[in-house]
Order: sequence, then structure tokens, then C-alpha cells
Amino acid sequence: MLGGIFSLRHLMCIGACLLSSACASTQLNHNTADLASSLNSLTKRQIFFNLSQAIEDPEFVPSQVTISIGVAQTANSVSPSISVPLGPSLATATRLTSGGARPTVQTTSTLGAASPSLGVQMTDAWNQSWTMVPANSSNQLGRLRTLYQYATGTLPHADPNTELSQEEAEKQFLCEYPLQAQAVSPQSGNVIFRLHGCRDNHAGPLRPRVIHADPTFTQGPNCIVCIDDLNASSLRPYVNPNLKYHFVRSAGEKPGDMVRIGSYGSKDFYVCAISGGRCPAVPGQNPFDGRKAFSDFILFVYEAMSVPAATGSGRSTGGSFVYSVR
Repeated sequence: MLGGIFSLRHLMCIGACLLSSACASTQLNHNTADLASSLNSLTKRQIFFNLSQAIEDPEFVPSQVTISIGVAQTANSVSPSISVPLGPSLATATRLTSGGARPTVQTTSTLGAASPSLGVQMTDAWNQSWTMVPANSSNQLGRLRTLYQYATGTLPHADPNTELSQEEAEKQFLCEYPLQAQAVSPQSGNVIFRLHGCRDNHAGPLRPRVIHADPTFTQGPNCIVCIDDLNASSLRPYVNPNLKYHFVRSAGEKPGDMVRIGSYGSKDFYVCAISGGRCPAVPGQNPFDGRKAFSDFILFVYEAMSVPAATGSGRSTGGSFVYSVR
């Protein structure tokens, strides 16, 4: 009998372990997929908030984080317990009765059936967390501010009641956008170029600016300010053609072929649904696909958040903090 009890106990323990492992892996897969699917919505929510601020608040400073690490943890446990008596229980009671001529002795025996018992305690615990990197340097925030103002057509200029042309907007963007740069020194590895006709925050004459830039951030399809030939005697920076000026419009500017891409609070945002559709455009701007422009804009936001790596080459995202949901 003991051998049967131990075999049953071993089988139950093995089954509980298998059950726990299967449940944990299934829950972990679900939590991981859930965590990963939230990344896109988190990014867009931040972008819509900043677009709204760029339109409504002339003094706005963006609030932006990038997600660097996501962690999903799941712990399942099953704790079975079993109790099997060795045999039936026997209880004996003896009662002595005195009185009369002869005392009497009464003995009562109670036989109880063996009653095995089984208990199971289960625990399901999970934790999901994002490690987020906030934009907290003046240059990062300056890049993001210029980017959002460019997308919404709110770049500050002399006459806010008139629309900048495409050429004017690109020129002002180059002056306002603080390119990523390594620490300035004779051997820093930066490229240096001069911009003419930049306006400071006063009504005085336009002035040239000398720009030091990490060449890593001027190359590739996601460069915001790009330079084709770094070996040219005169560098020619330009705004990435996929970054569109004033491509995001609010509800009051929604004619024809505009399509809604999202909202923040009560403010809806629209872009041109098809290239060449009946959509508002700034002077000198060629037709474009607004949906693709918004998708590219999300990538440009990530690019603006990047900083030169500490080793002097490549990209980094800076310090981080953890947001956890249990």
C-alpha cells in the first residue's frame, strides 16, 4: 500500500510541475506579445501630445521618451498536498457505572473509515516593465521642438499670419535644428559648415552660423539634416526630402482628400490621404503621401532623440528609468 501511495504522490508532483511550466510559458508568451504591441501606441500617443502642444502653445518644450528595453516576467506555481491514512481509525471508550448491587462496565468501540485528502494551492504572478529614456538635454529638446514645429507649420517667423514657403521653411529649419555633435575639439571628428541668413530672436540683421556636426547623423535614409559628400570642399547640408513641412493639419484645415491619423484630447490630426489629392500645401511644395510622411516622421523623432555614443562614433539614447506594471 505504501508503494502505491508514494507512486501516486510522485505522479501528482510530476503532473503539477508540467502543468505549472506549461501555464507559465503560455502566460509569458501572452505578456510578451502584449508588451510588444503597446510600443507603437505609446510612441504615437507621445507624438500626438507634442503635435497638439506645438499648435496650441508657442512656448512649448516637448515631452518625449524612447523605449529601450521591455521586460515580461511570469511566475506560476502549483503546490499539491495529499494525506492518506495508513488504515481505518478505531476509537474505544469505557464507562464505569456504579449503583445498585453490582457496578457495570460499558465499553464502546467506534471504527472510522479511512478518508484520504488532496489539496492544491496555485499562484499566478506577472510583471511587465518598460525601460524608458527621456529627452533631458537642451539639444535633444531643441531638435524635437524644431521637428514638431516644422511638421505643424509653426516655426516662428517675422509674420505669423503668413505661410512660409517650402524653401523658406527648409532654410529656417537648418538654422534652428541643433545637429548632434561630438565634443568640439581640433580632433573631435565633427564636420564643420557655415549657414548664412539665420535669424536670432531679435529684429536685427540676419547672421551666419558655424555648425559642428557628427557626420554619423548626416548620413543614411533617416538623417534629418543630410550631407551627401563629406569630402567636398564646401559641404551642402539639406533637409531630408521625406521630412515634410506642415504636413499635419488640424480639423479646421480639413478639405478634400485629408484623412484622420489620430488625436490628442479634443484635437484631431489630418494628413493628405493620396499624393496629388485635394489637400492644402505650402508655396513651392510638391504633392506627397501624407500617411507615409507621418510614418517617416515617427522615425525622424527617434533620430532626433539619438545622441552621439560615448566612444565617439555611433548612436546612443542616454540615461534611462523603469516603468513597471504588476
